Amino acid sequence: MKVAFLGERGSFSELAAIEHFGPSAKLQAKPDFPEIYRSVVDGNCSYGVVPIENSLAGSIHQNYDLLLESGLFITGEILLRIGHFLIANKGVKKTQVKRIFSHPQALAQCKEYLKRFPDAEKIPYPNTALAVKKIRDEKLNDSAAVASMQAAINFNMNILAGNIEDNKWNTTRFLILARKAEKPPKGVPVKTSVVFSMKNVPGALFKCLGAFALRDIDLYKIESRPVHGKGFKYLFYLDFEGSAESESQRNAISNLQEITRFYRFLGSYPQGKPVQPKMP
Repeated sequence: MKVAFLGERGSFSELAAIEHFGPSAKLQAKPDFPEIYRSVVDGNCSYGVVPIENSLAGSIHQNYDLLLESGLFITGEILLRIGHFLIANKGVKKTQVKRIFSHPQALAQCKEYLKRFPDAEKIPYPNTALAVKKIRDEKLNDSAAVASMQAAINFNMNILAGNIEDNKWNTTRFLILARKAEKPPKGVPVKTSVVFSMKNVPGALFKCLGAFALRDIDLYKIESRPVHGKGFKYLFYLDFEGSAESESQRNAISNLQEITRFYRFLGSYPQGKPVQPKMP
């Protein structure tokens, strides 16, 4: 079983994959999100791991769009506690740092700490661990990266500061993706995700959400995304309590389909619990 994740060894996506699949899983690093989806769709990997939202920086909209476009299903989720570290080459001091590389989400999550470097350029990079690798490989002694402790260990780099995130409860929700939907195990809390678009009638969204409210089904999240090429038309991604096979949820979905223009089931899966990544 091969599992695709974003970036490089030591990335938070790799840590999430290890938390879910265990250290013996065969992990494959991919350069960008579309490549993760492509590898699962083509069958080169059995699963993909992608971040979908962060407790501070919000949703990662590209992955909502790719999830629908790819036709993949959600089979699990991980709520990974994110600890950011300022990492540089051996011998580099904070006073030497003129550039700071990291993923835009990581830079946003450390905004308050990075104010201590007012003259340093904050440079977005595709992945946190790749930013560390760049600094090491190019011997950039005027630069630092924001990444995980694991990335510093993997690339034998120096940690200038630890746990620099603005909020110590900083958590990223990762999704596990597969070609086929999987039935969640019995006896565990379950979440279901769907996506739909509404007919252009008054009170359409109220009626859609009412299908769940009338049956006392808890809604966890609703996310709207524009329909590409359709002007101001929107898709709504909805996460709600329970399995799609349970009676109340099944009836709510049937009701929803009656009043929507488009509907797709994305998966029923065990609810993730917050986890702290294990360090060597």
